[in-house]
Amino acid sequence: MAIDRAATLHNAEKLVRQGKLELAAAEYRRVVEEQPRDWNTANTLGDLYVRIGQTDKAVEQLTRVADQLSTEGFLPKASALYKKILKLKPDDERTLLQMAEIAANQGLLADARAYLTTVLDRRLSRRDKRGAAEVRIRLGLLDPSDVDGRLMAARTRAEIGDVAGAVRDLKAIATELVSKGREAEAFKLLREALSLDPKDRDLRAHLARGAVARGDLATAAEFLTAEIAGDDPDLLLVMAGIRLRGDAPDEAIGIVSRLLERHPERREQIRRLGVAVAEQAPEPSYGVIRLVIESMIAAGDLASAAAALQEFVNRVPHHIPALRRLVEVSVDAGIESVMYSAQAQLADAYLTAGLAAEALFIAEDLMAREPWDSENVERLRRALELAGEPDPVGLIAERLSGRSPFMATDLSGDPGDVPPFEAQMPEADARTRVNTAAPVEEKAETKPAVKEGIAHAEAETVEVDLSMLDASEPSSPAPSDPPPEAAPAPDLEGVFERLRGEAARRSAVEAAEERYKHALELWAAGDLDGAVAALQEASRVPKLRFPAAALLGRIFRDRGMVAEAVEWFERAAEAPATSPDELHELLYDFADALETEGEIARALAVTLELQAEAGAYRDVAARVDRLSKVQARG
Repeated sequence: MAIDRAATLHNAEKLVRQGKLELAAAEYRRVVEEQPRDWNTANTLGDLYVRIGQTDKAVEQLTRVADQLSTEGFLPKASALYKKILKLKPDDERTLLQMAEIAANQGLLADARAYLTTVLDRRLSRRDKRGAAEVRIRLGLLDPSDVDGRLMAARTRAEIGDVAGAVRDLKAIATELVSKGREAEAFKLLREALSLDPKDRDLRAHLARGAVARGDLATAAEFLTAEIAGDDPDLLLVMAGIRLRGDAPDEAIGIVSRLLERHPERREQIRRLGVAVAEQAPEPSYGVIRLVIESMIAAGDLASAAAALQEFVNRVPHHIPALRRLVEVSVDAGIESVMYSAQAQLADAYLTAGLAAEALFIAEDLMAREPWDSENVERLRRALELAGEPDPVGLIAERLSGRSPFMATDLSGDPGDVPPFEAQMPEADARTRVNTAAPVEEKAETKPAVKEGIAHAEAETVEVDLSMLDASEPSSPAPSDPPPEAAPAPDLEGVFERLRGEAARRSAVEAAEERYKHALELWAAGDLDGAVAALQEASRVPKLRFPAAALLGRIFRDRGMVAEAVEWFERAAEAPATSPDELHELLYDFADALETEGEIARALAVTLELQAEAGAYRDVAARVDRLSKVQARG
């Protein structure tokens, strides 16, 4: 049954005036029980309990009211009641903690710290380690800008077994440090968090990506597993690179195979990965390149397959399986220039490996095709020596003179298309060969003086001419004709002295090639500054200017130095390209860098040039359209 509040309060006040405090308290209690949110009456009841010496009941009543006021946001009123409680019980920890919380919410951090320190001292004095740790956590979390305090709180959580809370706090602090540019400190905190919870997959993946972004693959290897990488192509690529450089190349090749199957659009990145480790790990690298080129061939892109193999053999020059495959692919693609170059490299690789028969077969083919090329002469001489020929120089001279045939094989054509040896020589040499074999009775119709003059003039246009090697003895002249004046004997030693001179002149180029190879090693190892210096030296040699300048442009681009990238891309574009595909890739990167620099007109010009050269290359058509619109808008 509801009470009459006004009458009850009036009666309670009358009892107080009469000194009947306990009876008055009973009346006030009836009102409070009927209306719990009557804070004034509740406060009066608490004070009355104090007057009659019932401290515990006073504290209980005042605490109930203060807690409710605090919950509803009436912090000043709640604080006043808590202070009243502390006067009654100065060591009441619950009240001290509530006061600390209210002070912190009001921004009174010094007051909050004082209340918490009082509680901490009490708990330490009674050796309550867990209770003291809980207070330390609250102290550390008082000021959100106090990173050290928050770290102390996180580590204290870990001490008392609150691993989830500790990891959560460390992640939050790390996120703030990253926003302030303190990535290294943030990374350490995340590693600390992972040490607390090694099963946190998201944290492990985050650490792996962070290490990859910094180029720290060794650290990334600590966190990457197949489970963590999942089907993330970026992490799988990194994992494959780590395994390639480590002791699990077969696992790397398996990862690459899955990547190509699930993410064929990553083929170019996989190719770069294979090339990057070519010199460090040739066989695993070729395993990757082989998968890439088979994927390219399956997609009908034979030219790209040939370019990928070329780049590999440029770094691993004597890799016989790769060179064989390059010959096959270039034949299928109809790229004769690449095929001839690959044959020469393959012959050199056979010579280096001591495979005389294989080297001799290709060397004879190359010599038959271009007998005036001094490198072909020297290659055949070396092959003959390796095969045990006692007089390689004499045999070469004999074959050049036509007394002994070359065994030429044109891999790019039909067997019936092979031209006679005379057809592969300069015109005058061919005529000379035909005339010297003519019958005696037809000699009256020839003009020896003119013929010899022509032969001599034409022969000077090639590097090795018939006058410099042993020629066959001329047929006996007809008795009626006076014998021509005997030509001086060919100086074979002079021929090879010239070849040795050319080898000496090539030493400077070879030194530059060594610098280029060293630059690639430094680049693969992550020493970009060293790689840049070595590449700049190598770029001074015309033969290496294109690949060195192109790689310099890409290094500067990846480092965010776009102006420098533009400069080196431009130098590469001015140099002879090593292949059409590499030229197309360079022009694409060059245009992209120019657009990034805001040079829209130049970017459009380069993109149009690329479109004219390569047609529907990547997204060139869309780029031309976009750049044209941007330029039109001014």
